[in-house]
Amino acid sequence: MERVSQGKYLWRRLGNRLNVGAVGLVAVLFLMSCGQQQQPQNQPPPAPVATQPTVAPTRTPIATSNSTNATNDSTAGVSRATGNFVSASQAGIAFQMPGRIQEYDVKEGDVVKQGDPLASLDTTTLELQVAQAEAALNLAKARLLQTQAPASKEQTAAANAALAAAQANYARVKQGPLPNELAQAKANVERAKAALDQAQALYDKAGGATNPYAGLLPTSVGLQQATANYDAAVAAYNLAKDHPTAAELAGAASQLAQAQAAVAQLTPTTENLAIAQAGVDQAQAALDLAKAGLQNAKLTAPFDGTVVLLGPKVGEYVNPGVPIVTLADLGKMQVQVNVDELTLGGLKVGQQATLYVDALGGKAIPAHISKMGLFATTQGGVTSVPVTLDVDEPESGVYPGLSATVEFQTTP
Repeated sequence: MERVSQGKYLWRRLGNRLNVGAVGLVAVLFLMSCGQQQQPQNQPPPAPVATQPTVAPTRTPIATSNSTNATNDSTAGVSRATGNFVSASQAGIAFQMPGRIQEYDVKEGDVVKQGDPLASLDTTTLELQVAQAEAALNLAKARLLQTQAPASKEQTAAANAALAAAQANYARVKQGPLPNELAQAKANVERAKAALDQAQALYDKAGGATNPYAGLLPTSVGLQQATANYDAAVAAYNLAKDHPTAAELAGAASQLAQAQAAVAQLTPTTENLAIAQAGVDQAQAALDLAKAGLQNAKLTAPFDGTVVLLGPKVGEYVNPGVPIVTLADLGKMQVQVNVDELTLGGLKVGQQATLYVDALGGKAIPAHISKMGLFATTQGGVTSVPVTLDVDEPESGVYPGLSATVEFQTTP
């Protein structure tokens, strides 16, 4: 108790000289000293506390960060970055023409070879177009053969005879009536006029129009007949005198041209053969185009791979360029990450790295840098360059879109 009193006395003296913080520290130290001095001397010392042996911690997979830029560990020379898996051979395959999806030949997860069918459009209209183009080609070929084939003797004789007749008719029409034909027509007019005068005289002798029964007399009938004959003779004379008319001359010329064309076709000319051949070539091009359209209505695999995604459903209408089947080679996977420019100096093509995949329980997969980009971008004040890593384990179980944490050693 005497020692405790001395301690209190010292406390009061020190409190006048020290600030509040120092006083607290001294008080704590003093009380600890007093506690040790008051411990009974015959009490045994406390037993030592048992300790567990030290075990080196095991390495756990690195957690994936949301950042795509590399981070440095200056003490270990390790750089880490996060990115996503892509296939080195991946394509969204689309039709080159619009149409309605008729069927899929694959499903997601199927492994296909190059040239295997993937999907097809409705080809009803396309098949009709091909049939129409084939018919047009056959017709063009027949015309070419007809142009190339020599005419028979009978065909040649008939065409030449028709040409001669057309030429004679055109010449006759163009020349007009012959003098004797015109004279004959004039003589017919004169005879008809004489007969008309005689009939008129007989009609007048019988009383003419003053005779109330003149219409019943034979002289009246004879006058009417003579008048009709005279009108006909005058018309024939005028027709012969006014020939040829423009219409008659044009008709004769047209007949002559047709006959000449028929004869010309008997012997194929270079121009006719060229025209016929051009018709065949045009029909063949139309058929090839129709067949290409029919072929484009079917999608086939451009390379070996796995179907990872199917697009629109069966029966839906699609436009050209819309991805229908997404195909990827899962045996050639890559990871693309962005590495900041400070870390970039410690990396090189071919350098080994390790990928940690959260979707596979943090599985470690070996990889190596296969490409370092040549175009830097800046985002959030950080300048980075894209880096591509090839997965060294073909059967790693990863697929496009999965995230991965990349860890690689950086050289100083």
